[in-house]
Amino acid sequence: MRAVARTVSPPSRSTSTHNLLARYPSMRVAWLPLGVALALSLAGCGSDSSAAPTCNGAGCSCADASCTCAAGTDCHAECGSDACSLDCTTAAKCNGNSNGALTLECHDTSECKGNGSDDSVITCEADSNCDLKAGANSTATCSDGASCKINLGPDSTIACEDTAQCNIKCDANCVVTCAPTADCSLTCGSVGGAGVTCPDGRQVCGTAC
Repeated sequence: MRAVARTVSPPSRSTSTHNLLARYPSMRVAWLPLGVALALSLAGCGSDSSAAPTCNGAGCSCADASCTCAAGTDCHAECGSDACSLDCTTAAKCNGNSNGALTLECHDTSECKGNGSDDSVITCEADSNCDLKAGANSTATCSDGASCKINLGPDSTIACEDTAQCNIKCDANCVVTCAPTADCSLTCGSVGGAGVTCPDGRQVCGTAC
């Protein structure tokens, strides 16, 4: 009688692993944290983490998304696509730019320039000098004896207080509150022309009183 030779294929790796886990169930528990860690690691690969803002010039420093310009005549903060804040003090000359929301505070006799996107918040006080531009839904306050040039997008709010001097340009649905002792000039951007003065003293662009 003639013997018939048979070729036996080795078990696949997946089959071997399945058999091993079936034989030693405790290994399932031991491997679970490793699997979770590996999944988290792979999920993090290629993720777009935001870079911290950069600040150049004398007296300029940043901590996380908050930058400060203390004195110096060439303080320049770049925030990229992230929201950030810039605080200018001690007669600083500073410039802040963000493609996200910019929170800028200009104090004492500082000179401040800023360019932010939607939802920016701008404050100029004391005898500061501000030249600022921001997107929609932004807020600007110019108080004390500050001199402000402000250009904001639609649905924004501006307050010109005390004896501040405000040169304002904004788009539709913006509202300006100007104190009787302040000096305000309003130009409406996309809707054109000057602002409308309401009975309560507010000035508006592209919206009813």
